[in-house]
Amino acid sequence: MKCSFIYVDAGKGHYTPAKALCDSFNKKGNEGTLDNMILVLGSKFFNKVVKDWWRFFLHHPQLERVSNSINDNEISYKFLEIGSKYHPAAQRAFKKWYYRVKPDCILCTNYLVAPILNTIIKETKIKIPVFAYSADVFDCPNIGVSNDLDIYYLPSQLGIDNCIRRGFDPDILHISPFPLKSEVAQYSDLTKEEAKKILNLDLNRPVIMLNLGGEGIGSTEIPRAMVKKKLDYQVIVLGNLSRETKHKFIKFKKEFPNFTLITPGFVDNVGVYIKACDVQMGKTGANSLLESMYLKRPFLMSQLLYTSKAFIDFMKDYKIGWAENKISKQIAILQDYLSSQEKQDEIANVMNNLPINFSSDDFVDLLLKDYEEYDTEEKLVKKRATIAAKRKKRILFLNK
Repeated sequence: MKCSFIYVDAGKGHYTPAKALCDSFNKKGNEGTLDNMILVLGSKFFNKVVKDWWRFFLHHPQLERVSNSINDNEISYKFLEIGSKYHPAAQRAFKKWYYRVKPDCILCTNYLVAPILNTIIKETKIKIPVFAYSADVFDCPNIGVSNDLDIYYLPSQLGIDNCIRRGFDPDILHISPFPLKSEVAQYSDLTKEEAKKILNLDLNRPVIMLNLGGEGIGSTEIPRAMVKKKLDYQVIVLGNLSRETKHKFIKFKKEFPNFTLITPGFVDNVGVYIKACDVQMGKTGANSLLESMYLKRPFLMSQLLYTSKAFIDFMKDYKIGWAENKISKQIAILQDYLSSQEKQDEIANVMNNLPINFSSDDFVDLLLKDYEEYDTEEKLVKKRATIAAKRKKRILFLNK
C-alpha cells in the first residue's frame, strides 16, 4: 500500500505528526511519502506566505488570537473552497503530482485539507480516499469542518465531542493514538535522575524546560523574572532559535553569568530533556504538550494561542498543568508546584491514567485496517454513499 502523508509548512505542529506516521508506515513495509500540500498544488509563493504568516504571529501571539478568532468561520471556508474550485493551475499541479506519485490514499495533518485539497480532488474527479488527522488533538478549527472527508482522526474523546459540536458527522470521526515520535517514545523508562546525569545537570536543583517550538521564537522574560525572584532553577531553552531570539539569550547570559541557562538549540533527543525537567513551558503546541504528557511531566502554557481553549479544557479536567499568560503568575505557579511534594504526587498519579494512547505504530495499524473499506473505487463510492445516506436520515430525524 502507498500513502501520501501531507502537511502544511506552518510551524512543526503539522509536519511532525506527518513525519512520525510516514516513518512508521515505511518501517512496517509499506510505501509512504511526505509531501508539502502547498507545493503539491504548485505554489512556492503561497508556501512562503503561509510560513511567514505563522512566524509573524508567533512573534505577536495577541494578534494571532484576534486574527484567527475573526477568520475562523464558514465565510473563510467558502472563500478558500471557491478559490480552489476555480484555480486550474493548482488542479493541474495536483494531477501531475498524483499521477507521478500514485498514492492509494492521502492522510493530511492540516485543517486546510477540507476547503482546499479536498475541493481540488473533487474537481479533478480523482477517486482516492482522503483521511485527515487533527493536529489540534482536542478540537478542529471551524475552517476545517467538512463532512466530505472520508475519515477524520483525533486522539481524544474531547476532540471527538468538540468536532461533533462543530458540525462533523460522527460516522467519519475516528479516535486514534497520538502519533508519537520515536525519539520521544524510546525514553519512556528513563528516570529524572538518569536524564539529568546524561545532560550533566545538577541533581539537586529544579529544571525548567522552555520549549520554543520548531520556529525558535521567544523572549528572556521568564528567566529574567527568575533572576529577580532569586530562584535557583536550571533553565533549558529548546528550539532552533531565531536570530532575534538567539541575540536576546546571548545578551541575558552576559548580564547574568551565574544563572544556569542552557541553549542546546534543536536536539534529536528531546525525550531526555523532557525527562530531566520538572516542568515544561512554552506555546500551546499539541506535539510538545502530548510529548510532555507521555513522559509524565506537567506543562505550563505560557503563550496562549487561538487554539488554546480546548487544550486548557483538557488540562483543567485532568489537572495536569496550567495555562497562564502573565509572567508573574507563571513564576508563582512554578514556585507553588516545586515547593509542594503533595501537588507533584497528585499530577504524577493523574499522568499514569490519561485516556490517550500514544503510538505511531498503532495509528498506522488503524489506518491500514480502515483503508480496507476504501481500497477499491467501488468500495470507496459505496462507503461514501452509505455514510451520506445515514447522515441524511439523521438530519431528517432531528428536524422532525
